Amino acid sequence: MKDATVQGSEAPTSIANGIHHLDRSEDVDAIIVGRGGGSDSNLQAFNTERVAEAIFTANTPIVTAIGHTDNRLIADRVADMAAITPTAASEYIAKSRNDFLASEIEPLEQQLETAYETFEQEYEHEQELAEAVEEATAPEGLPPVYYKAAIAVLLVLLLLITALWLGVI
Repeated sequence: MKDATVQGSEAPTSIANGIHHLDRSEDVDAIIVGRGGGSDSNLQAFNTERVAEAIFTANTPIVTAIGHTDNRLIADRVADMAAITPTAASEYIAKSRNDFLASEIEPLEQQLETAYETFEQEYEHEQELAEAVEEATAPEGLPPVYYKAAIAVLLVLLLLITALWLGVI
């Protein structure tokens, strides 16, 4: 939220600065440029080039909610959406967000879940293949550790026999 002067000679600059300020914020998804109504002369700030340019050049979606009538101001014409009241503007933004989530984000979420499940299945398949390859390439018979133990026992026996033959023992 950004307060702005909405009538008088400083109003166009105040409104435009508020729009620019909110447009630069990464936390703002949409901007409502609103005022609670007034006479035609009270609404003239919204008919200025400065406000129209700020609305038109903003990267953030802008919904105007100026007055409680269908008087179309320049600001309404350059905004992404014009609502009669601030409540109608906020309802439009909330509905648009929900529609966007339903039409864009939820299908992406389903695609991501499907891709993850596929990845998980592929990973399990790779693990099974690696185990099968390991089993297929393993030498027949006893595992290598038994051969090493047998060689160690034979060396000890050879040393014992040599020592007995030489009479050391």
